[in-house]
Amino acid sequence: MAVYEERIPQVKEQRPRRKGNRKLVFLLVLFFLTVLIIVFIRSPYSKVQEIQVIGNDIYTAEQIVQQSGLVRDMQFLNVWESSVQNNLQPLEGIKSVTVSRSFPGVIRLHVTELKRVAFWNGQDGNRYPLLENGKILKQVNFADRVVDRPLISSWSAPELLPNLAKALSKLTPNVLAEISDITLTPTVYDKQRVTLYMRDGNEVRSVVYKLDKMLNWYPAIVAELPAGTKGVLSMFEQPWFVPYGAANDADKPADNQQQTDKPQ
Repeated sequence: MAVYEERIPQVKEQRPRRKGNRKLVFLLVLFFLTVLIIVFIRSPYSKVQEIQVIGNDIYTAEQIVQQSGLVRDMQFLNVWESSVQNNLQPLEGIKSVTVSRSFPGVIRLHVTELKRVAFWNGQDGNRYPLLENGKILKQVNFADRVVDRPLISSWSAPELLPNLAKALSKLTPNVLAEISDITLTPTVYDKQRVTLYMRDGNEVRSVVYKLDKMLNWYPAIVAELPAGTKGVLSMFEQPWFVPYGAANDADKPADNQQQTDKPQ
């Protein structure tokens, strides 16, 4: 038995050559990926075909696209949000911008602008938006736009504009839309006195530093007045109302003035 075992040759166990196969598969995959990338880059699908602007109001879509540095037929994968943000910094009315992509070839610029709180009538005859940060944006002329914000025609203290803009930005949209004109009317006792002419025919007198607290009560107070009555509503510490023609001085209560309470 031992003799037979010695005559049987020993067969060595052969292991599969997995390492070489893996390397071949890797090279094939790399080759096809390279071919696909080259084909994609040379195809129309790799180009920017459309640039959309969303959320703009102050600037036109054309102005934003031109300033962004994006153009049609540029490489779709070569659009960087940081570059777009840097390019749009000169447009001072833009607060922030984000970029999204939609295949094939659509780039969307999502723009957030500073809020417009009023219009400024310039000495050059043009109309410019007053932004929530108190800056008069002279990059754009709103002379041909609908006047959907209060109009400031007489304002002798530019240093108070940031305070006014901040107060107006805190008003509800309905109240802000009710204001037609704002005029600074300072007195010896208070340099921040303002007169607001409302679209419903009433006149409001107050101070800049109380506008955001007092003026939001305007709709509720007017609703309590007799129907068809128009006059001067003083809104300082305690609101009171004087019908037109009843008195010349509406800054302090008198017997012919109707005191109103802020709604609870």
